[in-house]
Amino acid sequence: AAGQRKKLQELYQLGPQLGSGGFGTVFSGTRLSDGSPVAIKRVVRESVLQWGELPDGTRVPMEIVLLEKVGSGCRNIIQLLDWFELPECFMLVMERP
Repeated sequence: AAGQRKKLQELYQLGPQLGSGGFGTVFSGTRLSDGSPVAIKRVVRESVLQWGELPDGTRVPMEIVLLEKVGSGCRNIIQLLDWFELPECFMLVMERP
């Protein structure tokens, strides 16, 4: 998990909070490789109501499973660029239009 946190910090810079609610907390962020704006959503493990499995058997929040399935196949759905599993939460990195 420490490796995941380090990787997140190496790839993205967390910015100010954009909003929060039952869905989690969303922060603005920047992808360090090219300066692209991203949204980084923090979902606390205890707040996850539905879980699913990725094709490799990894157990993750259903939101990640569904966003991975949609991929870039639909322009109207914000794309999941990356995600990280930390001990207390999941961090979802999404495009920020």
